[in-house]
Amino acid sequence: MPRRNHRPWLPLLAALFAVLVVLPGVAGEVDAASAKWTAKCAANVRTAPHTYSRILRVIKPGATVTAVFAVRSDHYTSKCGGGVSSRQWLKVTAINGKSVKSLFGRTYAYVAKGLFKLAPKPAPTPPPPAPEAATLISNCSVRLRAGPTTDADTTTVIDENTVVTAADAVNGGSWSADCGATVAGDDWYRITEVGGKSVSSLYGTSEVYAAIGLFRTAAASNYVEGVDVSKWQGDINWPMVRAAGKRFAIAKATEGIGYEDGKYDANKAGAMGNGMAFGAYHFARPDLNGTNTGAVGEADWFVDTSAYEPGMIIPTLDLERTGGKSDAALISWVKSWVGRVYERLGVKPMIYASPSFWQDSMGNTSWFADNGYDVLWIAHWGVTSPSVPGNNWGGKSWTFWQYSDNGPVPGISGGVDLDRYRLNSFDAVTYGGG
Repeated sequence: MPRRNHRPWLPLLAALFAVLVVLPGVAGEVDAASAKWTAKCAANVRTAPHTYSRILRVIKPGATVTAVFAVRSDHYTSKCGGGVSSRQWLKVTAINGKSVKSLFGRTYAYVAKGLFKLAPKPAPTPPPPAPEAATLISNCSVRLRAGPTTDADTTTVIDENTVVTAADAVNGGSWSADCGATVAGDDWYRITEVGGKSVSSLYGTSEVYAAIGLFRTAAASNYVEGVDVSKWQGDINWPMVRAAGKRFAIAKATEGIGYEDGKYDANKAGAMGNGMAFGAYHFARPDLNGTNTGAVGEADWFVDTSAYEPGMIIPTLDLERTGGKSDAALISWVKSWVGRVYERLGVKPMIYASPSFWQDSMGNTSWFADNGYDVLWIAHWGVTSPSVPGNNWGGKSWTFWQYSDNGPVPGISGGVDLDRYRLNSFDAVTYGGG
């Protein structure tokens, strides 16, 4: 057997070469926030950064995605914008404000970067400095620092919707972030309490600092707070959820035809058993049951499965997929679904959609609002007030508002959708409530 010459430096050299090849094609994670990109033309959303990977959806020009990385992978070409040839892909966590997890049941999806452009950022409008002992709520995950500068050490990172107490506001180093909206400034809150506990007892220091644009005042919301849930939240401790101040819950019951959410019965029993107003929603699948007859079949499946009873919040149709239909065809499909539920239950359902979905895929129609479907559940995250499509929903505005897709709630593991109800009483949205 011939003698082999061992060269231990060869694997190291090969690894170094691989790093040099890969690094130029990978963009680092955006600090403190994700980047938003706008589609320049129709684009395929895929399961992986390969041209042969399964297509999850085709999004329209003008659609917005949130990307946490750019990665280098398969080469692609396109006629978009006069011609594109690249190996760069965007690793996407949200599309038109809706998380990839809620859309497709997966953490990430991928789009060809060359088909997108960075979305313009709005002018920063940071809130004013806090008065003495202001109670504040974080709008996103926030770094608490040892001093009023981004150069200071991070003491901890608090979750979205964490309550803090600020003694005052001070001027310090400049900062910028994408925290629901793009904000920038050089004022900082001096925080003395987090979650009702003193900073000294939590972190062994008398105070920590956070950029003021990342918070809202606790008094800013006079709405009734609630959650919407599905099997993705697992087993929920409903007494803890109710004790945390959540007064209503809307749970996924069905999807398409033949699918029942595995936690629906438990969520219904748990929420109602703890004195919370409760309703059910159906995830529409016009991509699977594309005819109007298919819409009626989905409505029947929902009614037969959800076991509606007097006292529940009226049914909801969750609209997130188009099935490739034209605006007119999708409007007709939705009319068939809500009409069938009205026929079966004698109540006109509410409709859940994002502003962009309603504008881009439903022709921004006000037909539903003008024909007795008064209740809109709008999904619009990271804003102080939601945009309301369909001519302000026929002048009626929103009734429910999903303002976050990843908020912390005691009794629920991980993040959960957070919602607000605009009225003081649930009578107007109660099935059988007159």
